Amino acid sequence: MSKVFEALKKALSLGAVEQDNQPQKPTGSKITNQVLLHELVAHFEDRIEELSVGKRLLYPMSFNILMHPDDYNRTKESLPFVLPEVVAAFYGVIRRKAKDYSAGVNYAPPATYWFFQFSACQIGTNVEGKEDFIKQGEIVTTGSLTTFDIFRAQRGNMRTEANVHLSVKCQNSNTNDNNINMDALLGMEILSEGSYTFPFDKSLNEDSSRISMKSEAERKGWAELRWAAANGGYNVYEMMDTYIDISGSAETRQTRNILRIESDAVSVSHVQIKYDQATQTFSLAAYAKTRLNSREVPLSSGGAPQWIMLPKKNSKIFLNDTVSVEFNANPDLV
Repeated sequence: MSKVFEALKKALSLGAVEQDNQPQKPTGSKITNQVLLHELVAHFEDRIEELSVGKRLLYPMSFNILMHPDDYNRTKESLPFVLPEVVAAFYGVIRRKAKDYSAGVNYAPPATYWFFQFSACQIGTNVEGKEDFIKQGEIVTTGSLTTFDIFRAQRGNMRTEANVHLSVKCQNSNTNDNNINMDALLGMEILSEGSYTFPFDKSLNEDSSRISMKSEAERKGWAELRWAAANGGYNVYEMMDTYIDISGSAETRQTRNILRIESDAVSVSHVQIKYDQATQTFSLAAYAKTRLNSREVPLSSGGAPQWIMLPKKNSKIFLNDTVSVEFNANPDLV
């Protein structure tokens, strides 16, 4: 039996003990939007208390919420409206915790955005009857400091290492810390998916309507890059992070911020692109022969990139005079 299964099963067994501020829900009851809000905020409060040290506030920014399929199907249409309220509540928790610390408290985010992945999930424990591991009316939440997307990992496109330190919280239970092998988590039967991202607001604004508007552009990605595919079509890459590498076929890293082009003419870390959220501008640095809109790009070396401005619309990036990549920023940023 997988390690993650045992960890979650243990956490669920602890959840049978009723907490003072968490009313016990009877088996078979339904998950409501208010329960979702309560559970996520409770998990967040537990973790910020346990992780923070000295003048440094630390807190999870990535959450995977596992639910019974019936609960997921009933609540999924509400999630875009519920999550801004969750993020607003998170900012409120950070504000209150910051007041408890001395002057100079550092609450800078450990990631650039909030990430939520809702999954309808079953794990068979009885081969004959395939008993549901997550019962209707129950929620299991995993949280980590940086973003780990179960579905991107299944596609070989993830942001953090596969073995990442997570917290596991089951409804009506204390948070349980487990160093879970995420490969085991990927073995679960995921029946649906619903992922949402919200950029971190340094002002900690608790206006949920503003949070909702900001998240829309983020979900579309900062930019789109296209290049010719072998079958005559186009490969499309969504720039979801503020910093990416463009690499060739020799690239072995499999993180989300790596755009891999299957060509020997493209070097590892051939080009780097970054996005400055404050100025809403893009920059490019080249470590191998590159032309930008027909003009040769000065080469960088070592840890000293020579950044040049990258126009937001219809930019052509020519890699080693062989591969042409078209760059276009998200229209909301133009």
